Amino acid sequence: MSSKNILLSRKEKEIGQSKYIKYTFINGLSYSFLAETIIYLLALKFGANNIQLGYISSAVYLTGLVVIFVPSIFPDIKIVKLFFIAWLLRGVFSLFYGFSIFLPNNLALYLIIAVYTIYCILRNIAYPLNHVIQGAITKPSERGAYSAKVIIFLYLSMVLSRFISFSALTFSKFNELYTILGLIFLGIILNTFASITITKVPLKESIKKSSVKNTLISFKSLLSKKQSIILIVLYCCGMSLFVLFNFTIPFLKKELNFQSNIIFIYTTINFLGVILGSKIIKPFLDRFGSRPLLFIVNIALIIISIIWAGATGEFYKPLFFIIGFISMFFIGLIRLLLDRLIINSVPPEDKVNFTSVMAVIFSIFSLFIGLFGGFLADLTNDMGISVPNEYSLTFVVMAFFCIVNILLTNFIKEENSLSLNQLVKSLFNKKQIKTIRNLDRLNSTNNKLLKSQILIEIESDDTQLATEEIKKRFNLATLKDKEMVIRSLFSNPRPELEENLIKEALDRQSWWRQSAIFALGAYNSEQSMKTLRKIFKEKYPYIRSIAAKSLARIGDFSCHEEINILLQSETLDVRTYINLVIAISLIEHDGAYWKTIFRLIKDSGSYRFTQSLLVIGSTRLKFYPPLENFFYDLNINEKNGFESIMEELVDLDLTDEEFGFIEDLISNLDYQGIWLWCRTRCKLYKLLNPFENLRKEILSYKKRNIDSNLALAGLFFTIRLEILHKDYIINTKSTYRPE
Repeated sequence: MSSKNILLSRKEKEIGQSKYIKYTFINGLSYSFLAETIIYLLALKFGANNIQLGYISSAVYLTGLVVIFVPSIFPDIKIVKLFFIAWLLRGVFSLFYGFSIFLPNNLALYLIIAVYTIYCILRNIAYPLNHVIQGAITKPSERGAYSAKVIIFLYLSMVLSRFISFSALTFSKFNELYTILGLIFLGIILNTFASITITKVPLKESIKKSSVKNTLISFKSLLSKKQSIILIVLYCCGMSLFVLFNFTIPFLKKELNFQSNIIFIYTTINFLGVILGSKIIKPFLDRFGSRPLLFIVNIALIIISIIWAGATGEFYKPLFFIIGFISMFFIGLIRLLLDRLIINSVPPEDKVNFTSVMAVIFSIFSLFIGLFGGFLADLTNDMGISVPNEYSLTFVVMAFFCIVNILLTNFIKEENSLSLNQLVKSLFNKKQIKTIRNLDRLNSTNNKLLKSQILIEIESDDTQLATEEIKKRFNLATLKDKEMVIRSLFSNPRPELEENLIKEALDRQSWWRQSAIFALGAYNSEQSMKTLRKIFKEKYPYIRSIAAKSLARIGDFSCHEEINILLQSETLDVRTYINLVIAISLIEHDGAYWKTIFRLIKDSGSYRFTQSLLVIGSTRLKFYPPLENFFYDLNINEKNGFESIMEELVDLDLTDEEFGFIEDLISNLDYQGIWLWCRTRCKLYKLLNPFENLRKEILSYKKRNIDSNLALAGLFFTIRLEILHKDYIINTKSTYRPE
């Protein structure tokens, strides 16, 4: 491959992914009408034996040997062009199946096998390069999910093709053989469309020119690497399960006498198993890695293989549809896991050679497996071995390969994959499974509202996966998303990201600096305190006020005196005052902050500022119901605000005359009179701090023009303080013990 200008832009990758999915779907349809099951049925029509069926089962893999010659026969040709040529030619050669009806059975079988071999050779000229295409059009972090998507579309197309095949074989008025040939002709047409579609993928990579000798030397070099050998052998053993599982078709035909149309229903249900498996595993692939999942999938397949080996014609027939579905659910996962492992393991400097080596070795391996599977079936008949069914030994070999897969997986090295122990813990952790699904939804949706909702859910998630996602998004440059992420680190602290917050907070040119300083108010480490103290020494009052608030929240009161000095300034903006008031309300546990609040209210010309100050002070005293509820009613309608607080007055021990007096003041909206009444009531008792300081400030606050906000707050505080005093008296009496 040329090393010059082969990288794709983001837009080209998006186009490539879209076109490749379209190609996958059309190609899946054509392949279903030109290979495997349809050729099995065609061969069975002419009396094919088990050895011939074994060859047909492995031919699609056996012909991978041809890749040795690709670099010398097609030097410097673009990969997509190679696909186009190979696909067109395999369609042309498939036309020769039509001549089988004019030949005796034995010659027809040789023709079918020859044509299918040529079809498979042409397919394998380019097919192994699918891994190269997928690697070029995707980022490493999305390859697992994209591979799952490809598998889903591939098998959806195969389900559709099976439905078409079933319908044709069930309702066609023609002879079954002619119907099969008609389906093959439909496959040729679709194959042509697939060959055109693949050329739309904007891939720039070409086949690097190399002689057969150099190709073999390159192969030898790759096979000298231990990990390459293990990966290739694992791939061979894993994909052999497909070859051996194909023997379930002659098993159903011979042992249970399934008709051809029912076979297509069976394979359709199998493909639904693959689709379901791919959809279920998709969110977990890039999170868990292929390695730990291979352990579990192979264990499941050992059990399934034993069930097939023990199956007899006496089994309830519909049960085989269920077993087939479960079998392909897990076999499909094997393919998906291996594909992801290979795409991520292909050496960047020699992608074509690596996939070619794999195809060549598996082609030899698959021939042996296919013929060996057929041989075992014939051996059972020839020697009269007592086993549950003709293919029992073949299915036992499936179980054997699953065991080999488990052993080989132990030696595979995969970056960022979980251990088996971690995987098991994750699978039984409902919270973690929910997190993974949320992360998958987050990364797959383009709906901004849905993204925001999912982000909010993830932000409150304390799992390690959620932390990793938050960390990833912390590095984003998107203004809104990063703002949300940083703010969430205050309400849901993540110590793992404290260092990131500190760096952001110290960066004076960061857009998110203020949010980072705010979020540090949830981290009471010495490092955070030191950072916030440093920021408080800076020049700008607003930045200093955020740092002061965060310091107060984590219990560092070292800047108390400096905060009070800063509050004396008359040139601060509203946000700075609010932050500083929050800070001293957290520091001054004795309620001394009420003096500052009432001083600021006196000079305030904004009801919003007044309400904010009063709510801060009230919140610190934990009054209930909250003062802001009454301000809400007041802001909607002035009378409603005061009427809502009338209910609270009932809790005071007022005479009818006293209640009528305050009721008149409220109905007349006499704010000055209301405030004077509040001051009068507050003279009747004393309290302990922090409440005593609030009582004193109400008594000492004298202003000619009392507005509705202060009048309502005065009523609220007077009621709450008087109730506190009454409760204190009751509690004191109840604990008094005479001598």
